[in-house]
Amino acid sequence: MRSLNNLLLAAGLTMATSATIATPIKTALNYSNSYSTEDRHLTGFNAVSVSGSFDVYITQGSTESVKVDAPSNVIDRIITEVKGGVLNIYIKNNNGINWSWGKNNKMIVYVSIKNVNAVSLSGSGDVFFKDGLKATSLKLKVVGSGDISGKLDVKDLESSVSGSGDITVSGRAETSNVSVIGSGDFTGQSLATTNTSVRVAGSGDARVNAAEKIDASVTGSGDIHYTGAARNISSSKAGSGSVSRM
Repeated sequence: MRSLNNLLLAAGLTMATSATIATPIKTALNYSNSYSTEDRHLTGFNAVSVSGSFDVYITQGSTESVKVDAPSNVIDRIITEVKGGVLNIYIKNNNGINWSWGKNNKMIVYVSIKNVNAVSLSGSGDVFFKDGLKATSLKLKVVGSGDISGKLDVKDLESSVSGSGDITVSGRAETSNVSVIGSGDFTGQSLATTNTSVRVAGSGDARVNAAEKIDASVTGSGDIHYTGAARNISSSKAGSGSVSRM
């Protein structure tokens, strides 16, 4: 009987050890008391793609540059690379890492760009272009809970929100195409456009401004609010949502 008990005990220990090995272990990266700044020598990009919890400040000028400001024990994990004309910003080996230094200690990236045709954000970060962006054609995209905000002077604007994030823009655009899927928001009543097409699917909201034409569609419980002098207005609804003048 003692031999049988010993065998059962050994088997149990083996199973427990195997289970321990199979369980993923999260590595905690705690907040560092010191911050570091790095100038990344990158050129040749006309679009920016951000993945993660960064604060990214984009300015437009005659030069291209990328600067990273982050806790010293994290900055080496922040990847900034250019592929196919796109500046990609993300965390290296993000899986299994517990970012635990708190929301007040941020990873900040400053980007200077000559020409821009797209800005995309995936995750919970924020992208700002307070001094404005000027372009012939510009695509803005948010996937997740992040926010994009700033001033624009563009001919053709395409904006999409998927998730709970927000896009807030002002300035002017000749044409604007807006898509909101989920619970996010597009806030563009301060963006003066000539023609606007806007689609909301889910519980999100969109606020737009057009001088001539608005094409609006709501599926779900979301709302579209419009302002401006547009008299050519077409709308469709499926669900409890609404299309109304502000």
